[in-house]
Amino acid sequence: MSTRRVLTMLAPLAGLALVLVLAAVTTPGFYSRGVLELVAFQAGLIGITALGQTLVLLVGGIDLSIGAVVGLTTVVVATVSAGRGQQLPAAIALAVVAGAVVGVANAALVLLRQVPPFVATFATFVLVQGVITAWTRGAPSGTIPSVLRPLGSGHLLGLPVPLWLFAVLALTVGLVLSRSTTGRRIYATGSNRRASQLSGVRTGAVIAGCYLTSSLLAVLAGLVNAGYIGYVDAHLSRSLDLDSVAAAVIGGIALTGGKGRASQTVAGVALLSVLLTWLIQLGAGPGAQLAVEGVVIVAAVWVQSTDWASRLRRRGSRSGPSPASGPASVPAGHTP
Repeated sequence: MSTRRVLTMLAPLAGLALVLVLAAVTTPGFYSRGVLELVAFQAGLIGITALGQTLVLLVGGIDLSIGAVVGLTTVVVATVSAGRGQQLPAAIALAVVAGAVVGVANAALVLLRQVPPFVATFATFVLVQGVITAWTRGAPSGTIPSVLRPLGSGHLLGLPVPLWLFAVLALTVGLVLSRSTTGRRIYATGSNRRASQLSGVRTGAVIAGCYLTSSLLAVLAGLVNAGYIGYVDAHLSRSLDLDSVAAAVIGGIALTGGKGRASQTVAGVALLSVLLTWLIQLGAGPGAQLAVEGVVIVAAVWVQSTDWASRLRRRGSRSGPSPASGPASVPAGHTP
């Protein structure tokens, strides 16, 4: 393995260990049951969205509409069900359809209109967020059926249900990427789309499938979020766009596409969830949290983009004998 790959894999684990030590020193209550459950919930919620973001990043795109889909899911469930469990199946079905529409819209803008993924998904985010704000008037409202509560705040074998969902999905995505033809096509599309097309890969279908999967996973995250908070508050899901990107990039998923594994996203999710919870325990506001998150993202990108192997080779050549010493020692007029 190259030096860059090793450092990319070890960096989030080293960061996680450092944050855990700092949390133990600065906030002794960090390791209480309540705080650890919050960390586990954060990991589950962010992790579900980060897996979808990982698929989109691997094909060379980005999805900035995830937070809007999470908020839209909460609004649809609260509005259609009106707090009644009998209407919950219809509400979930409608939320899935709405999320699928957003995913298809993102793919259509990127593939058919050739809109840059950042612009396309950000435009979708603005549109959907505007609809949510107009519907809720920017204030918490609505009621989520109590039947959905176990999905967000329930426990299984002592661990929060969202964490179990994330674990199952991470294992599934990891197997698909590493052991299936679909996974090979995703990596090929992200590495070199033109060459993949010439090889017979339907890159358009691969990219559209990744955007659709990302939106559907955002719907699942919206159901988890709705079951946890019990009402509609679109402000609580806006940060998931940045969080999903941050978790994937911190773990080592390349922004240029074609590089990264689901296990790296899992490591990034663990680091980010612990870091955000620690900042909350320190009393840091949203601005400080965003600043720290931005610094961590920049550091992760720097580790990925730095050619550590070349640097080590150059250092080794400087400390060794000069390459020109051999020919220079040959006396003039003689053939070596």
